[in-house]
Amino acid sequence: MVGVFGLFVVAVTGTVAVEATARSAFCNSCHIMGPYYESWQHSSHKDVPCIECHYEPGAVETVEGKIGALSQLAKYATRTEGTKPWAEVSDQSCLRSGCHSVRMLEGPLDFGRVKFDHRPHLLESRPGHRLRCVTCHAQVVQTEHISVTESVCFHCHFMPGADGRLQERTADCLLCHEPTVKAEGAGRSFEHAAYLERGVACQECHDRVVQGDGAVRSERCDSCHGEVEFLQRIGEPEFLHEEHVVEHKVECFECHDAIRHGLQPPAPRHASTPGDCGTCHVQIHDATRGLYAGRGAFGVVEQPSRMYETSVACAACHTGRAGAAPRGQHGGAIAAAGEVDCIHCHGPAVAGMLGDWQHAVDVQLGRLQPLLAELEAALPLDAPAEARQHRDEARANLELVATDGSLGAHNVAYALAALRAGAERIDRAWELWDPAQGSSAAAGFPAPDRGGCLACHAGVERRESVPHDGKAFAHGRHLASGVECAACHADAPQGRAGHGALAVAQQQCSSCHHAPAADRDLSDCASCHAAQAGMLAGTEEQPGIKAALACSDCHGEPPDLIQPTADQCAACHDESYSRTLVQWQSRVIELDVRVEEALRGTTDPGKAAAARRSLEAVRADRSRGAHNFERTERLLLEALQTLGAGP
Repeated sequence: MVGVFGLFVVAVTGTVAVEATARSAFCNSCHIMGPYYESWQHSSHKDVPCIECHYEPGAVETVEGKIGALSQLAKYATRTEGTKPWAEVSDQSCLRSGCHSVRMLEGPLDFGRVKFDHRPHLLESRPGHRLRCVTCHAQVVQTEHISVTESVCFHCHFMPGADGRLQERTADCLLCHEPTVKAEGAGRSFEHAAYLERGVACQECHDRVVQGDGAVRSERCDSCHGEVEFLQRIGEPEFLHEEHVVEHKVECFECHDAIRHGLQPPAPRHASTPGDCGTCHVQIHDATRGLYAGRGAFGVVEQPSRMYETSVACAACHTGRAGAAPRGQHGGAIAAAGEVDCIHCHGPAVAGMLGDWQHAVDVQLGRLQPLLAELEAALPLDAPAEARQHRDEARANLELVATDGSLGAHNVAYALAALRAGAERIDRAWELWDPAQGSSAAAGFPAPDRGGCLACHAGVERRESVPHDGKAFAHGRHLASGVECAACHADAPQGRAGHGALAVAQQQCSSCHHAPAADRDLSDCASCHAAQAGMLAGTEEQPGIKAALACSDCHGEPPDLIQPTADQCAACHDESYSRTLVQWQSRVIELDVRVEEALRGTTDPGKAAAARRSLEAVRADRSRGAHNFERTERLLLEALQTLGAGP
């Protein structure tokens, strides 16, 4: 009876003990488990008992787990435990039924800003490396229980090979980063897909995205091992990985140095150190770095180039596609950069833009340098200190742009701003020294850029003959009068469809050009429309309609002007006039085409010039005969006769 009762007590006590020690709260009995228990309570596994993960599935495995737990409990009771308990979680625990089955691991999922797929990492064999669930899901960060940190990804993907280079198979950017993802850079949205379609490699723009080599130093091994036979196998990475990562759960960072990945902040400007030539001598790259970073000029706020803000490396543009640059003071030829490099990345839409930048900067440098030399020659040593300061600052700004040598290619907006500030200082120095002399150096700049467009489109003001619906358009006069670029062009973000497209029809120009103004007589149409006025007046033999009508009779009163249609002719005339206008304009189009064809076939420059003048007079009127059909037809027929192309 005593024996039976004893067995009963032992059974009940054992059952209660097993049940009690299986509870997650029991794990917190040891104070060393406090941080882990707390992080578990705030994790996605907080509803999963600890033993579900830390004991492998199966009765035998559970007994083994209990024995291992008793061993750890004994260490705690005898105060021989370490401060960091070692835990093994097998893949079988993670993939047990009801948890993370193999089926649930299929397919990509979002991990931060990248797509992640478990299959190639866990279910497929990797040459020389096998991974476990806890290789990535670990307690690397003390407050995060069984979480994944990007640092683990970086150690696998960016571990250099035996040759010291990144492995193309694992370091390919497009393994994780989708090309359709839109990014924000320098305050603007950016679409990668268009650049990748043009064959631009990620590394051409993103430099220094990997920091560190993940080296394993021998002293790391000494901190855990003292066995000579183990230490002799330091040079066998496959063996070490199998023993530490696959057979035992050892964190990557217990052995490897850190590897970091991501866009790094722009490199700081070069700082001279004692013994460095730059402590006394100006170096060309100092000016280049300063201009690229948008700093170093007096009177100009910092304005880094957008490419500087997104860490575009020098080699992304200096590829040599444009040839080799002249040999400089360093004795070696450097790779040149040119428009071909701009087009390689940004496409044919930027053709001519670099030339505009360099022309705009070159013109201002060429204009300001003689003005500065004149000021320096005139300003004596005893001139007011403030005047001498303005002179020195103007010289520094001009030297910054000139020494850079790129004529604004590195940062055209900042280069022009530095030159403008230098011009203002030249003017101010003359005001302080000799007001009678006067100076208007700053007046030679175009209107300030208020919309930010001139950061890319510098020099556009010199484009004085851009066709707009068949009529010449002068950017310079419009910009000088204060017209914003967005008043006529679509303000879509750079890189988006429609960016910079013309967003105003010619008829809408009248809202500005025909608005009342003190310096404009709206009734004097001929002041702007001389070609139309000439055609309307015609000749004594072929007068136009001006004798009978005013411009407003057909076009309305400014600023609400209209382009009359054929049907509107019937409002004053009979219905046949609507057909008549169509016939006139069809006849003019026919003759225009015939003259153009005849011009292409003539070899007589004199006859071609005479015929071209008649054709341009008709085209300048732009009414296709509506203002004076008889004279329009006669001009075109005379052009044909001149060219010997018939009546």
